Amino acid sequence: MALIRRVALLSLHTSPMEQPGSGDAGGMNVYIRELASALAEAGVEVEIFTRATSADQPAVEHPDPGVCVHNVLAGPPKKFPKRNFRA
Repeated sequence: MALIRRVALLSLHTSPMEQPGSGDAGGMNVYIRELASALAEAGVEVEIFTRATSADQPAVEHPDPGVCVHNVLAGPPKKFPKRNFRA
């Protein structure tokens, strides 16, 4: 019987799908995307949850095999500066 391994990650202020260097993208979102890719390569199914920043975004994106990004509608679908988020 195969063991199924799954991990959920939360990207707080910037989607891992954002281009590094644009706005607040570049630190945490790059780390989350790279971590997700490495886990998927090791056989772990990864689901990332992030807030949708545009009404045009698909609900789900698959940047790499084994990695799924959920763009969750939480408030208006627009970008907010990371200083507006508190952990």
